[in-house]
Amino acid sequence: MSISHLPELHAYITLLSKQKATPEDFEKVKPYIDELTVMDCFALMDARRLEGESHEFILSYLDRVLLTFYPVLKRIEYTIKEDSFIEHLHFENEAFLKHLDTIKVFLKNDGLKQRNELKVLFEACTVMNVHYLKKENILFPLLEQKKEEFKGLTLMWTLHDQVITTLKQLIHALDHDSDQKVSQLLGQYFFQAVGLVQKENMILFPSTTLLSINEHESMREQSFEYGFAWIETPTFRKIDSIHTPTLDHVYTTQTGVLSFEQLTRFLNLLPLDCTIVDEHDKVIYFNNPKERFFPRSAAVLGRDVVNCHPGHSVHMVMAILEAFKKNERDEATFWINFKGKKLYIQYLAMRDDEGNYKGVVELTQDVSSFIGLEGEKRLLDWE
Repeated sequence: MSISHLPELHAYITLLSKQKATPEDFEKVKPYIDELTVMDCFALMDARRLEGESHEFILSYLDRVLLTFYPVLKRIEYTIKEDSFIEHLHFENEAFLKHLDTIKVFLKNDGLKQRNELKVLFEACTVMNVHYLKKENILFPLLEQKKEEFKGLTLMWTLHDQVITTLKQLIHALDHDSDQKVSQLLGQYFFQAVGLVQKENMILFPSTTLLSINEHESMREQSFEYGFAWIETPTFRKIDSIHTPTLDHVYTTQTGVLSFEQLTRFLNLLPLDCTIVDEHDKVIYFNNPKERFFPRSAAVLGRDVVNCHPGHSVHMVMAILEAFKKNERDEATFWINFKGKKLYIQYLAMRDDEGNYKGVVELTQDVSSFIGLEGEKRLLDWE
Protein backbone atom coordinates (compact mmCIF):
# COMPACT_ATOMS: atom_id res chain seq x y z
CA MET A 1 0.00 0.00 0.00
CA SER A 2 1.24 3.47 -0.82
CA ILE A 3 2.29 5.48 2.19
CA SER A 4 0.15 8.30 0.80
CA HIS A 5 -3.00 6.39 1.78
CA LEU A 6 -2.07 6.09 5.44
CA PRO A 7 -3.64 9.49 6.30
CA GLU A 8 -7.04 8.24 5.09
CA LEU A 9 -6.75 5.14 7.26
CA HIS A 10 -5.50 7.25 10.15
CA ALA A 11 -8.64 9.39 9.87
CA TYR A 12 -10.82 6.27 9.73
CA ILE A 13 -9.18 4.91 12.87
CA THR A 14 -10.03 8.19 14.58
CA LEU A 15 -13.69 7.58 13.71
CA LEU A 16 -13.42 4.03 15.07
CA SER A 17 -11.90 5.32 18.30
CA LYS A 18 -14.92 7.60 18.75
CA GLN A 19 -17.36 4.88 17.60
CA LYS A 20 -18.54 7.18 14.82
CA ALA A 21 -17.47 5.15 11.77
CA THR A 22 -20.30 4.44 9.34
CA PRO A 23 -20.58 1.77 6.59
CA GLU A 24 -20.07 4.60 4.09
CA ASP A 25 -16.81 5.58 5.80
CA PHE A 26 -15.65 1.97 5.58
CA GLU A 27 -16.40 1.70 1.87
CA LYS A 28 -14.24 4.76 1.20
CA VAL A 29 -11.16 3.21 2.80
CA LYS A 30 -11.78 -0.45 1.96
CA PRO A 31 -9.48 -0.38 -1.12
CA TYR A 32 -6.65 0.83 1.11
CA ILE A 33 -7.41 -1.74 3.80
CA ASP A 34 -7.25 -4.49 1.18
CA GLU A 35 -3.61 -3.52 0.53
CA LEU A 36 -2.55 -3.36 4.18
CA THR A 37 0.73 -4.90 5.31
CA VAL A 38 1.84 -5.77 8.83
CA MET A 39 4.21 -2.79 8.80
CA ASP A 40 1.31 -0.50 7.83
CA CYS A 41 -0.48 -1.65 10.97
CA PHE A 42 2.53 -0.85 13.10
CA ALA A 43 2.91 2.56 11.44
CA LEU A 44 -0.76 3.42 11.91
CA MET A 45 -0.87 2.51 15.58
CA ASP A 46 2.50 4.04 16.41
CA ALA A 47 1.24 7.31 14.91
CA ARG A 48 -1.50 7.33 17.56
CA ARG A 49 1.09 6.95 20.29
CA LEU A 50 3.25 9.73 18.85
CA GLU A 51 0.24 12.03 18.80
CA GLY A 52 -0.01 11.64 22.55
CA GLU A 53 -2.77 9.06 22.93
CA SER A 54 -2.29 6.98 26.07
CA HIS A 55 -1.80 3.24 25.85
CA GLU A 56 -5.04 2.72 27.74
CA PHE A 57 -7.01 4.83 25.27
CA ILE A 58 -5.47 3.13 22.23
CA LEU A 59 -6.24 -0.29 23.70
CA SER A 60 -9.84 0.76 24.32
CA TYR A 61 -10.46 0.77 20.56
CA LEU A 62 -7.63 -1.41 19.21
CA ASP A 63 -9.80 -4.50 18.88
CA ARG A 64 -12.31 -2.57 16.75
CA VAL A 65 -9.46 -1.60 14.43
CA LEU A 66 -8.11 -5.14 14.19
CA LEU A 67 -11.59 -6.52 13.59
CA THR A 68 -11.82 -4.19 10.60
CA PHE A 69 -8.39 -5.28 9.35
CA TYR A 70 -8.90 -8.97 10.19
CA PRO A 71 -9.91 -10.25 6.69
CA VAL A 72 -6.63 -8.87 5.31
CA LEU A 73 -4.39 -9.83 8.21
CA LYS A 74 -5.53 -13.47 8.24
CA ARG A 75 -4.44 -13.80 4.59
CA ILE A 76 -0.86 -12.76 5.31
CA GLU A 77 1.42 -15.74 4.85
CA TYR A 78 4.72 -16.29 6.64
CA THR A 79 6.86 -19.29 7.45
CA ILE A 80 8.02 -20.04 10.98
CA LYS A 81 11.47 -21.63 11.04
CA GLU A 82 11.47 -25.06 12.64
CA ASP A 83 12.86 -25.25 16.19
CA SER A 84 13.24 -21.47 16.36
CA PHE A 85 12.49 -18.92 19.06
CA ILE A 86 9.28 -17.92 17.25
CA GLU A 87 8.16 -21.54 16.84
CA HIS A 88 8.67 -22.07 20.56
CA LEU A 89 6.48 -19.02 21.29
CA HIS A 90 3.91 -20.36 18.82
CA PHE A 91 3.83 -23.79 20.52
CA GLU A 92 3.50 -22.10 23.91
CA ASN A 93 0.44 -20.25 22.63
CA GLU A 94 -1.11 -23.42 21.23
CA ALA A 95 -0.63 -25.26 24.52
CA PHE A 96 -2.03 -22.29 26.45
CA LEU A 97 -5.16 -22.19 24.28
CA LYS A 98 -5.68 -25.92 24.89
CA HIS A 99 -5.48 -25.28 28.63
CA LEU A 100 -8.07 -22.52 28.31
CA ASP A 101 -10.31 -24.92 26.39
CA THR A 102 -9.99 -27.36 29.31
CA ILE A 103 -11.16 -24.61 31.66
CA LYS A 104 -14.12 -23.84 29.40
CA VAL A 105 -15.23 -27.50 29.51
CA PHE A 106 -14.83 -27.47 33.29
CA LEU A 107 -17.00 -24.34 33.53
CA LYS A 108 -19.71 -25.85 31.33
CA ASN A 109 -19.97 -28.69 33.83
CA ASP A 110 -20.87 -26.18 36.53
CA GLY A 111 -17.24 -25.73 37.51
CA LEU A 112 -18.00 -22.39 39.12
CA LYS A 113 -19.26 -24.35 42.12
CA GLN A 114 -15.89 -26.07 42.43
CA ARG A 115 -13.82 -23.01 43.13
CA ASN A 116 -10.75 -24.72 44.55
CA GLU A 117 -10.32 -26.85 41.43
CA LEU A 118 -11.00 -23.83 39.22
CA LYS A 119 -8.44 -21.78 41.10
CA VAL A 120 -5.76 -24.43 40.48
CA LEU A 121 -6.52 -24.33 36.75
CA PHE A 122 -6.13 -20.56 36.63
CA GLU A 123 -3.03 -20.53 38.83
CA ALA A 124 -1.44 -22.73 36.16
CA CYS A 125 -2.00 -19.89 33.68
CA THR A 126 0.64 -17.80 35.46
CA VAL A 127 3.32 -19.83 33.65
CA MET A 128 2.55 -17.63 30.61
CA ASN A 129 4.40 -14.80 32.38
CA VAL A 130 7.58 -16.45 31.06
CA HIS A 131 6.21 -16.15 27.53
CA TYR A 132 5.50 -12.44 27.98
CA LEU A 133 8.92 -11.75 29.51
CA LYS A 134 10.68 -13.34 26.54
CA LYS A 135 8.78 -11.11 24.15
CA GLU A 136 9.49 -7.96 26.18
CA ASN A 137 13.18 -8.57 26.77
CA ILE A 138 14.33 -10.52 23.72
CA LEU A 139 12.04 -9.96 20.74
CA PHE A 140 10.83 -6.39 21.22
CA PRO A 141 14.32 -4.83 21.51
CA LEU A 142 15.50 -6.48 18.29
CA LEU A 143 12.47 -5.32 16.33
CA GLU A 144 12.80 -1.78 17.70
CA GLN A 145 16.32 -1.63 16.27
CA LYS A 146 14.97 -2.48 12.82
CA LYS A 147 12.27 0.16 12.37
CA GLU A 148 11.02 3.18 14.28
CA GLU A 149 7.42 1.97 14.03
CA PHE A 150 8.19 -0.98 16.29
CA LYS A 151 8.43 1.34 19.28
CA GLY A 152 4.67 0.94 19.35
CA LEU A 153 5.29 -2.57 20.73
CA THR A 154 5.04 -0.96 24.15
CA LEU A 155 1.30 -1.29 23.52
CA MET A 156 1.62 -5.06 23.60
CA TRP A 157 3.66 -4.78 26.79
CA THR A 158 0.70 -2.94 28.34
CA LEU A 159 -1.54 -5.78 27.12
CA HIS A 160 0.71 -8.23 28.97
CA ASP A 161 0.27 -6.20 32.14
CA GLN A 162 -3.51 -6.15 31.70
CA VAL A 163 -3.71 -9.93 31.24
CA ILE A 164 -1.47 -10.56 34.26
CA THR A 165 -3.45 -8.14 36.43
CA THR A 166 -6.81 -9.61 35.42
CA LEU A 167 -5.56 -13.13 36.19
CA LYS A 168 -4.43 -12.03 39.67
CA GLN A 169 -7.82 -10.42 40.30
CA LEU A 170 -9.60 -13.56 39.10
CA ILE A 171 -7.59 -15.88 41.35
CA HIS A 172 -8.28 -13.55 44.29
CA ALA A 173 -11.98 -13.36 43.42
CA LEU A 174 -12.30 -17.15 43.43
CA ASP A 175 -11.48 -17.03 47.14
CA HIS A 176 -13.33 -13.90 48.17
CA ASP A 177 -15.97 -12.62 45.72
CA SER A 178 -19.44 -13.41 44.42
CA ASP A 179 -20.25 -15.56 41.39
CA GLN A 180 -21.19 -12.39 39.52
CA LYS A 181 -17.75 -10.84 40.10
CA VAL A 182 -15.99 -14.08 39.19
CA SER A 183 -18.04 -14.40 35.99
CA GLN A 184 -17.16 -10.84 35.02
CA LEU A 185 -13.44 -11.48 35.48
CA LEU A 186 -13.69 -14.82 33.66
CA GLY A 187 -15.04 -13.11 30.56
CA GLN A 188 -12.46 -10.34 30.82
CA TYR A 189 -9.54 -12.73 31.17
CA PHE A 190 -10.56 -14.99 28.28
CA PHE A 191 -11.12 -11.96 26.03
CA GLN A 192 -7.72 -10.43 26.88
CA ALA A 193 -5.65 -13.63 26.88
CA VAL A 194 -7.08 -15.10 23.67
CA GLY A 195 -7.00 -11.69 21.99
CA LEU A 196 -3.31 -11.37 22.82
CA VAL A 197 -2.56 -14.72 21.16
CA GLN A 198 -4.43 -13.58 18.05
CA LYS A 199 -2.43 -10.35 17.91
CA GLU A 200 0.80 -12.32 18.11
CA ASN A 201 -0.25 -14.64 15.30
CA MET A 202 -1.60 -11.95 12.98
CA ILE A 203 0.83 -9.08 13.54
CA LEU A 204 3.83 -9.83 15.76
CA PHE A 205 5.09 -13.14 14.40
CA PRO A 206 4.82 -12.14 10.69
CA SER A 207 6.93 -9.05 11.43
CA THR A 208 9.86 -11.22 12.53
CA THR A 209 10.66 -12.06 8.90
CA LEU A 210 12.69 -8.82 9.03
CA LEU A 211 15.18 -10.46 11.37
CA SER A 212 18.26 -12.31 10.16
CA ILE A 213 19.04 -15.97 10.77
CA ASN A 214 21.71 -14.98 13.29
CA GLU A 215 19.23 -12.79 15.16
CA HIS A 216 16.72 -15.64 15.33
CA GLU A 217 19.46 -17.91 16.67
CA SER A 218 20.49 -15.30 19.21
CA MET A 219 16.89 -15.00 20.44
CA ARG A 220 16.65 -18.76 20.75
CA GLU A 221 19.82 -18.93 22.85
CA GLN A 222 18.75 -16.08 25.13
CA SER A 223 15.35 -17.67 25.74
CA PHE A 224 16.91 -20.43 27.86
CA GLU A 225 17.65 -17.84 30.56
CA TYR A 226 13.88 -17.40 31.01
CA GLY A 227 12.51 -20.91 30.55
CA PHE A 228 9.48 -22.18 28.65
CA ALA A 229 5.73 -22.17 29.20
CA TRP A 230 3.68 -25.34 28.70
CA ILE A 231 6.24 -27.00 26.41
CA GLU A 232 9.24 -29.23 27.08
CA THR A 233 12.57 -27.45 27.18
CA PRO A 234 14.10 -27.65 23.68
CA THR A 235 17.66 -28.81 23.11
CA PHE A 236 20.06 -25.98 23.81
CA ARG A 237 22.43 -24.82 21.10
CA LYS A 238 24.91 -21.97 21.36
CA ILE A 239 25.83 -19.47 18.69
CA ASP A 240 29.39 -18.21 18.29
CA SER A 241 30.45 -16.34 21.40
CA ILE A 242 31.55 -12.73 21.32
CA HIS A 243 35.33 -12.53 21.55
CA THR A 244 36.52 -10.95 24.76
CA PRO A 245 39.35 -8.41 24.88
CA THR A 246 42.84 -9.88 25.08
CA LEU A 247 44.38 -6.91 26.89
CA ASP A 248 46.03 -7.84 30.16
CA HIS A 249 44.68 -4.76 31.89
CA VAL A 250 41.62 -2.86 30.72
CA TYR A 251 40.88 -0.82 33.84
CA THR A 252 43.65 1.30 35.29
CA THR A 253 43.16 4.05 37.87
CA GLN A 254 44.98 5.61 40.82
CA THR A 255 43.21 3.12 43.08
CA GLY A 256 44.15 -0.04 41.23
CA VAL A 257 44.40 -2.10 38.07
CA LEU A 258 42.00 -4.85 36.97
CA SER A 259 42.10 -7.25 34.06
CA PHE A 260 39.04 -7.82 31.89
CA GLU A 261 38.32 -11.09 33.71
CA GLN A 262 38.75 -9.56 37.17
CA LEU A 263 36.50 -6.61 36.37
CA THR A 264 33.80 -8.86 34.91
CA ARG A 265 33.87 -11.26 37.86
CA PHE A 266 33.77 -8.35 40.30
CA LEU A 267 30.73 -6.73 38.66
CA ASN A 268 28.87 -10.04 38.50
CA LEU A 269 29.74 -10.87 42.10
CA LEU A 270 28.08 -7.73 43.47
CA PRO A 271 24.74 -8.52 45.21
CA LEU A 272 23.11 -5.93 42.97
CA ASP A 273 21.25 -5.74 39.70
CA CYS A 274 23.17 -2.99 37.87
CA THR A 275 22.11 -1.37 34.58
CA ILE A 276 23.83 1.61 32.93
CA VAL A 277 22.14 4.01 30.52
CA ASP A 278 24.19 6.58 28.61
CA GLU A 279 23.48 10.29 28.12
CA HIS A 280 21.47 9.46 24.97
CA ASP A 281 19.07 7.27 27.00
CA LYS A 282 20.43 4.05 25.51
CA VAL A 283 21.09 0.93 27.61
CA ILE A 284 24.83 0.22 27.34
CA TYR A 285 25.50 -2.33 30.10
CA PHE A 286 24.02 -4.64 32.70
CA ASN A 287 25.81 -7.02 35.02
CA ASN A 288 24.99 -10.68 35.48
CA PRO A 289 24.65 -11.32 39.23
CA LYS A 290 23.95 -14.71 40.77
CA GLU A 291 20.40 -13.62 41.63
CA ARG A 292 18.59 -11.35 39.19
CA PHE A 293 15.38 -9.62 40.25
CA PHE A 294 14.23 -8.24 36.90
CA PRO A 295 14.90 -9.99 33.59
CA ARG A 296 17.59 -8.71 31.23
CA SER A 297 18.87 -10.05 27.93
CA ALA A 298 21.55 -8.91 25.49
CA ALA A 299 18.82 -7.71 23.14
CA VAL A 300 18.21 -4.64 25.35
CA LEU A 301 21.70 -3.27 24.67
CA GLY A 302 21.34 -0.14 22.55
CA ARG A 303 17.63 0.05 23.35
CA ASP A 304 16.01 3.29 24.43
CA VAL A 305 15.51 3.00 28.19
CA VAL A 306 11.92 4.26 27.90
CA ASN A 307 11.07 1.16 25.88
CA CYS A 308 12.40 -1.05 28.68
CA HIS A 309 9.46 -0.13 30.92
CA PRO A 310 5.72 -0.79 30.63
CA GLY A 311 3.58 2.13 29.47
CA HIS A 312 2.15 2.98 32.87
CA SER A 313 5.61 3.74 34.35
CA VAL A 314 7.16 5.60 31.39
CA HIS A 315 6.14 9.01 32.75
CA MET A 316 8.10 8.33 35.96
CA VAL A 317 11.22 7.26 34.05
CA MET A 318 11.00 10.40 31.89
CA ALA A 319 10.63 12.60 34.99
CA ILE A 320 13.78 11.09 36.55
CA LEU A 321 15.84 11.49 33.39
CA GLU A 322 14.66 15.06 32.90
CA ALA A 323 15.56 16.03 36.47
CA PHE A 324 19.01 14.44 36.12
CA LYS A 325 19.70 16.18 32.80
CA LYS A 326 18.66 19.56 34.23
CA ASN A 327 20.97 18.96 37.20
CA GLU A 328 17.97 19.28 39.53
CA ARG A 329 18.48 15.86 41.12
CA ASP A 330 21.25 13.27 41.43
CA GLU A 331 19.29 10.38 42.89
CA ALA A 332 15.84 8.79 42.89
CA THR A 333 15.13 6.06 45.43
CA PHE A 334 12.29 3.54 45.76
CA TRP A 335 11.57 0.37 47.72
CA ILE A 336 9.00 -2.25 46.82
CA ASN A 337 7.74 -5.67 47.90
CA PHE A 338 8.59 -8.21 45.21
CA LYS A 339 8.11 -11.99 45.40
CA GLY A 340 8.53 -12.04 49.15
CA LYS A 341 11.55 -9.72 49.11
CA LYS A 342 12.03 -6.07 49.96
CA LEU A 343 13.87 -4.47 47.04
CA TYR A 344 15.72 -1.16 47.34
CA ILE A 345 16.01 0.57 43.95
CA GLN A 346 18.25 3.54 43.21
CA TYR A 347 18.67 5.66 40.09
CA LEU A 348 21.97 7.59 40.26
CA ALA A 349 23.02 10.32 37.81
CA MET A 350 26.49 9.91 36.26
CA ARG A 351 28.39 13.16 35.68
CA ASP A 352 31.87 14.09 34.44
CA ASP A 353 34.32 16.28 36.36
CA GLU A 354 32.56 19.40 35.08
CA GLY A 355 29.16 18.16 36.23
CA ASN A 356 27.85 17.34 32.75
CA TYR A 357 25.25 14.58 32.63
CA LYS A 358 26.67 11.32 31.24
CA GLY A 359 23.93 8.84 31.99
CA VAL A 360 22.26 6.99 34.82
CA VAL A 361 22.99 3.88 36.85
CA GLU A 362 20.09 1.76 38.10
CA LEU A 363 20.86 -0.39 41.15
CA THR A 364 18.49 -2.93 42.69
CA GLN A 365 19.29 -4.74 45.93
CA ASP A 366 17.44 -7.21 48.15
CA VAL A 367 17.48 -5.58 51.60
CA SER A 368 15.12 -8.07 53.28
CA SER A 369 17.88 -9.35 55.56
CA PHE A 370 18.83 -5.79 56.61
CA ILE A 371 15.41 -4.96 58.02
CA GLY A 372 15.26 -5.28 61.79
CA LEU A 373 19.02 -5.66 62.34
CA GLU A 374 19.97 -4.74 65.89
CA GLY A 375 23.20 -4.71 67.85
CA GLU A 376 26.31 -6.15 66.19
CA LYS A 377 27.54 -9.40 64.71
CA ARG A 378 31.29 -9.56 65.28
CA LEU A 379 31.92 -13.31 65.39
CA LEU A 380 32.14 -15.79 62.52
CA ASP A 381 29.28 -18.30 62.84
CA TRP A 382 29.15 -20.14 59.53
CA GLU A 383 27.77 -23.21 61.24
